[in-house]
Amino acid sequence: MEIIEINIDNTKYPQRLLQIKSFPTKIYALGNTDLLNARHTIGIVGSRKCSEYGRKVANEFSQKLSEKGICIISGMAAGIDGIAHNAAIDECGKTIAVLGGGFNHIYPPENEWLFHKIVEKGGCVISEYSPEIEADKSKFPIRNRIISGLSDAVLVVEALFKSGSTITARLAKQEGKKGYAIPNNIYVSTAGGTNRLIQEGAFLVTNSMQIINDTISLEKIINRKKLVKNEETKDNRSILNNKIKADNKNDENNESNLNIMPKEYLDIYKILSDVPIHINEISKKLEKPVYEISSVVTMMEIDGYAYQPQTNYFMKNLGDIKNMENLVKLGDRF
Repeated sequence: MEIIEINIDNTKYPQRLLQIKSFPTKIYALGNTDLLNARHTIGIVGSRKCSEYGRKVANEFSQKLSEKGICIISGMAAGIDGIAHNAAIDECGKTIAVLGGGFNHIYPPENEWLFHKIVEKGGCVISEYSPEIEADKSKFPIRNRIISGLSDAVLVVEALFKSGSTITARLAKQEGKKGYAIPNNIYVSTAGGTNRLIQEGAFLVTNSMQIINDTISLEKIINRKKLVKNEETKDNRSILNNKIKADNKNDENNESNLNIMPKEYLDIYKILSDVPIHINEISKKLEKPVYEISSVVTMMEIDGYAYQPQTNYFMKNLGDIKNMENLVKLGDRF
């Protein structure tokens, strides 16, 4: 079985992804690519250091949802992600794992067995990164937009107050999707994220049938909206083409960007240009610690303001083709 490259014009490209902000222009896939446009999908995410309670919930919900033909989406991380994939693949093979790096660098290494099991049992593994790109922490929050984008709804089983899982849930909420969360003991650290999500409007669930019933209702709504979505897809492709053609030389466009941009992005955005700059250099210029810069620039990448051509190098997001042209001009700098 070979890794295949799927661009946005390919019929196998996940149509759900075309509805999100900053959708990837192409993905790499291995396994059952028919799942990329599965009829029903649910994202199941949670803490890497989950409790026995979390393990039991993730296993049970994933199994029950899979029994009903729902494809489980997750990030193949240790903990909840891996448990959800494994339960789904044991049931009927309907699961998609979204990697935070290329296929030549499976992460975490201890889940390489799961990677092979997913592919061999009829699941699918995808990445927006070419096979030689290594996974690193800065890519995981960006990867989460794809987990959210592929999912009709997202279930968070266990999560710390600030975590990748809560980012996934926030992205789903921004996309108008339903968010579910499992209630937990207030004295357990991995309950902080889920309990807070419930406070913020996520639906408290204690039984998989609650999600299954919602999925049936959601399908009726989706069917009514299909014609509208098709038109939006055409518009998204048009927007992408215009974005690729755009050049950052237009001062008027730059000023417009600054007006609508979140305030916490401004200082970093003013430093970025069409030439990649290392995060340490940004840190020096702003006299702020790298960890603080890293969290902000990661969110800028998710929101489409920044582009990371290589680990820890950032530039203004000019569109993939324009970025590649600039990287070629830089010769062997990378």
